[in-house]
Parts: sequence; structure tokens; C-alpha cells
Amino acid sequence: MARRLPSPPKAGLLNGLRFGTDTIRFLEAIQARFDDGTSISIPGRPPLVILTGPDLVAEALDRPDDFTRIPARGAVAMIAENGLVQSEGDLWSQQRSIVAPSFGGRQVTAYANTTGERIESRATQWAEIGRQRTDLHREMTSLTVRVASEILLGEDIGKASADQFHEWMRIAGEEFEFGLETVLPEWVPTPTSPAFREAATGIRELSEGLIERRRTSLAAGERTDASDMLTALLRAEGDPDVDFPTNQIRDEVATFLIAGHETTALSLSYTLCLLSWYPEARRRVREEATAALGDGPPTRDDLSELEYTKRTYQEALRLYPPAWAVFRRVNGPVKLGGYTIEDGAAVIVPLWSIHRDARYFDEPDAFDPDRWARRDPNAVAAYRPFASGPHACIGRGLALSGATLVLARLVRDFDVDVPDDALDDLRLTPTLRPAAGISATIDPLD
Repeated sequence: MARRLPSPPKAGLLNGLRFGTDTIRFLEAIQARFDDGTSISIPGRPPLVILTGPDLVAEALDRPDDFTRIPARGAVAMIAENGLVQSEGDLWSQQRSIVAPSFGGRQVTAYANTTGERIESRATQWAEIGRQRTDLHREMTSLTVRVASEILLGEDIGKASADQFHEWMRIAGEEFEFGLETVLPEWVPTPTSPAFREAATGIRELSEGLIERRRTSLAAGERTDASDMLTALLRAEGDPDVDFPTNQIRDEVATFLIAGHETTALSLSYTLCLLSWYPEARRRVREEATAALGDGPPTRDDLSELEYTKRTYQEALRLYPPAWAVFRRVNGPVKLGGYTIEDGAAVIVPLWSIHRDARYFDEPDAFDPDRWARRDPNAVAAYRPFASGPHACIGRGLALSGATLVLARLVRDFDVDVPDDALDDLRLTPTLRPAAGISATIDPLD
């Protein structure tokens, strides 16, 4: 007989306040106490369900009809309402089928090679400048958003727009940061700041400009062999079986400008921090990269010789998952495992705490890239930095290939050093973000 998930011993309101004010510590305490998960009653809101067991997590993420994504509303909807990371049902199926070829093998190669060209250019600039101090997160954002725009949208937005985009994302991070408002009754208004409204407008206008330039070039007969996502979306407009809601293409472009770069920029930043703190791991990446890479830009052909570098990135994704949690809403009531979960419940899959659970990982707080030589990450149910199920990250292959090449190229020729406390102040937004950037010293090797 199905039963309800257990509840923590303290009152729902108190637990809700702890979740809203000290989220990571609260989730870690829940992770340690409950094998499968817990349900917390919060006055004025649907119950909060935290899933801690990998088997329940896998089942929930495999059932998108029962565990739906949170609809875009409020400030989020000011950027995009129906992008692929928000949409559900028939709309999601339509959009996924249109854009999926743009994330396949040919595009993975193009993404990896373009990333190689971009990081080669960036490394050349760094070498010419010499020793410098910089914001590592801003550097990685500038790199990854330009690659994403070029490969997914067919146009490099350029350094100035990339730097502006980083600032817009910083403002958005402040707007979406977890706090007490996440556990207030849903009827309580949450006003948006003028700075965020300006940032949202900027992202939409940048997206519209990309669309109009591509629409013009296609009408003129250019880029007939283009396989990027934006071209696929524009060509689908003439398909009688495709029904785009208002602003759908703009929503997709804005969504992938963000999703196509943000988690990769963050994960690269966190990996380089870890390599700064673990000199033996950095030495092994450097040794591998020196043997694997030639004189020109790194390419996808180099990836087979960069296995340790890839494991380093995968381990950083375990310790510092940019997508620190997966959020769902129950369309029910539903049965999950041996439990009944009520209709409307807000579900959180806390990847941060699951990835650091000693039940699933030896020495879970240790940075150990070689754990992925002993275990296949795809076979570890507790490890899912790209989520799983039908809504798993469509860009997983692009991220893994591009990030591996960036790490190899940079570590081969530079010491990237950050203070020991560089990641002490991380903020929970829809992604795990540094509060004030990451100060780093870039030092070319002799």
C-alpha cells in the first residue's frame, strides 16, 4: 500500500524558512536523514517534496507527464515563456524534433572545433598580455556565449555583446536568487527590479536581432546548407504541421543564448578553480594536453587523447553542479516508488547534496577525477549533472566536448590560480553562481 513520504520533525513553517534562508545546509541535512525523500508542508503553498534517493529521482524524471516542469511566469517570463527548457507536451515534442539535429554528431564536431578556435585565440591574447588578474567567470562567459551563438544561432555576437550578456546574466542571477520569497504564499507579489527589466529587454532585443538577420539572409538565398538551430526553426515556419505560438522563435533563441552557454561557463570556472587547488591534478591535465595537442587550435580529433582531462571536468560537475537542482511540479496525485505524492506539490531534486552523499560516492567531498576511471559515470544513478529522462540536457555532448578542449588548451600553457576562498560565496539561482565573480591570476608558463 502506498504511503506518504516522511516529514522532518520540525514544523512546516520553520522548515520552509530554513529552506528559504540556508538552502544548501538544509538540503544537506535532509539528504543525510532521509533515504528516499521528504514532504514538507508550508502554509499558503503546495507541499515541498525533496527527493534524495537516486531510484526515485530517476523514476520522477522519466515521467514528464506526472512530474512537469515549472511554467515560466513573473520575471522569468519576461525573458522567455516557451523555450525548450520550459515547454511541455506537444509543444515540447514539436520543438525538440525541430532542433534535435542541431545537437547531433555533425554539430558536436562543429561546436568542438569552433570552441578550439575560440580558445586558441583567447590563449594567444593571454600570452601576449602576460601575467594578469581577471574575473575568471566573465572570461568563460565571453568564450562560451560566443561559441553558442555561432554554432546554435549561426552568428558570433562579438566580444562587446558577450560582455554585455555577462552583465545581464549577473543581474538576472540577483533577481532569481533563492530567498524567503521562495517559501512565501504564492499570492504575495514579488516585484522585479528596473535593472532586471532592462536586462530582460536587452536579451529579447539581442534575440530578435539575430532572428531578423538570419531571416533576411535566408530570404536572399544564403546559407542553404546551414544546420544551426535558428535556421532549422525559421525553415519550420513554412511547415503546415508546425504551429509556432507567438514569439516562439524568440523564446527559443533567448533560451539557448542562456542555456547554451551558462552552465558550461560556470562549470569551466569551477573546474579551473579545483585545478588551482589540486596541483597534482593540474600537472596530469597539463602532461596529457602537452602530449595530445598540436601547434594549432585543439579539435574534436584530440578528444580521444584527453581522457583524464574529461574525467577532471566530470568530477567538477559532481562537486559543483551548475544546475544544482532540478525542479518539477506534480500533476497528480501520483504514485512514486512506494509513495503517494499529492497534486501540485513542488518537487526538488537536489543534485548538490545527492552528488556529495557518502552512500553513493567514496570520499564524496574529495576531488578525485580517477573515480570516473573506476566507474562509468553513465552507470551511476546518483550522478546526473545533465539531469535525465526525456527532458535531459540536449546539449550534453556539446558541453563535454567543448569544455574538455578548453581545459586542455588553457592548462597546457597557463597557471590559472584563484584564492582558496574563491567559491565560498556561491548563490543559488536556477544555476549555482559566484556572488561577485571569481578573481583569478592568469600566468603564462615559461
